[in-house]
Amino acid sequence: MNVYEPVIAVMQKHRATCSPEQFHAAVNVTFHEFEAEVYDQEHQDMWESVPKQVELLVGDWLAKCPQAPDSLRGLDIGCGTGLASDSLLKSRVGSKVRSIDLLDTSRTMLRRAAERAATWPVPVRQFEGLLDSLPAGEPYDIIVTSSVLHHVPDLTGFFQTVRSMQRPGGVFLHVQDPNGDYLSDPELNRRKAEVTPKAPDWVQRLHPRRILGRVQREITGHQGEDYISKTNRALISQGVIKEPLTVAELFAITDIHANEGSGISIKELRDLLPDYELLGQRSYGFFGQLPYGLPKRFAVREDELIAAGALNGFHIGAIWRLSR
Repeated sequence: MNVYEPVIAVMQKHRATCSPEQFHAAVNVTFHEFEAEVYDQEHQDMWESVPKQVELLVGDWLAKCPQAPDSLRGLDIGCGTGLASDSLLKSRVGSKVRSIDLLDTSRTMLRRAAERAATWPVPVRQFEGLLDSLPAGEPYDIIVTSSVLHHVPDLTGFFQTVRSMQRPGGVFLHVQDPNGDYLSDPELNRRKAEVTPKAPDWVQRLHPRRILGRVQREITGHQGEDYISKTNRALISQGVIKEPLTVAELFAITDIHANEGSGISIKELRDLLPDYELLGQRSYGFFGQLPYGLPKRFAVREDELIAAGALNGFHIGAIWRLSR
């Protein structure tokens, strides 16, 4: 299947004339620029869960490689407001990090990350754009990314570039992607049904307090001041689309590997990262959502499944080491 098929379907409906690659890039950049305004408020659940997962994955690294370098040059791809870097600096290897480069396509995300980075004890550089926006230089000892892989259409090219930016011994850590190996797992789906009735992926992606108003606007045709409405207005003014995208269409484009039950598969990443050794993988979101706000009995079971190293949660993270 062509990874751009969902994008092409939306383009045809909206009579877009640019290439699928251009359309995907325009929608992604515009969406995340406006999402940046409310990102931390909308994703409080990630600020609770992701640091714990980074610490667990760092522990997996240190368990297999006790002599980790004493000086780590870091890169945060798709840094957002700085969650992955902040989590890394608070982990057991945080004191070994000597610098961090932040990369994002959104200028507003970078600005918010810079505000957070002002409290970090290491020098930080910022770069706006994709991986080719980074200057050539010393290889990175650790590359981190949070909630990014499922947005990247060309994972093969992405990982080839990541590989070129590390020397043997370099580490790549990723978290907060849909768990492609288990999205159809009966046990996961049974647990999800315990908490909430099945809902479309785009509904799960949108913060609950925004759903009702958004659906009302789609019915009436009136656009509001939420970041999705702003995204639509900007795309229309740019000439990318002629009428607003629905929420489902928008997320079919931005979350390109999160639709149709695809997700990010660790089994497939083994083929895409042939020079890397998988040091550890971790799953979480065992009830189809992050535990923030879960009723206590579900949160307790979530912690138990994480502690047991279960792999059939909704989200996945892993850590890899370049071995050759």
